[in-house]
Amino acid sequence: MQMKATLLVILVALLTITPGCTSGDDSVDGEMIPTFSVAADDEMTYSSDNLLGTPYILHFSASWCSQCRPTIHAVDNQLSEHTYIIVSTDDSDSEKLDDWHLQVNESKENSTVDAPFSANAELAKSLDIKNTPTLILVNSEGVMIERHLGPMTESSDIEAFWAKIG
Repeated sequence: MQMKATLLVILVALLTITPGCTSGDDSVDGEMIPTFSVAADDEMTYSSDNLLGTPYILHFSASWCSQCRPTIHAVDNQLSEHTYIIVSTDDSDSEKLDDWHLQVNESKENSTVDAPFSANAELAKSLDIKNTPTLILVNSEGVMIERHLGPMTESSDIEAFWAKIG
């Protein structure tokens, strides 16, 4: 019994001093965002160059991603004064951005998403986006601060995510 307790203490100690081994951390802290440009449904072009000086969130999604819609509504409503860009991982969505935006707006009563919708499969590929939704927080210098995989709909989670911008 004492041997098992000792082994357990050693195991816990090793796990505590070995960062990253127990979590699914997909940290991007310190990496520059790759050069990109996306034409959005608001008739604006957003790029890594013209966004310098502005912190922002890139939300990787797709028109077929039903679990992305609640996240899009929640983040847009919570952070409406910040730059938030929805980027489809499927370039075929670029032909139907207005329809996709309308479908997202219709998916939640009394909630209108003002964030721009765009498509850039190459950017998603370069960032190794394999799941939607994936949100990437980028600071004003173009450095990726955090990557979040999966839905994010709780106000406290959204605020905590944005707060990492420092």
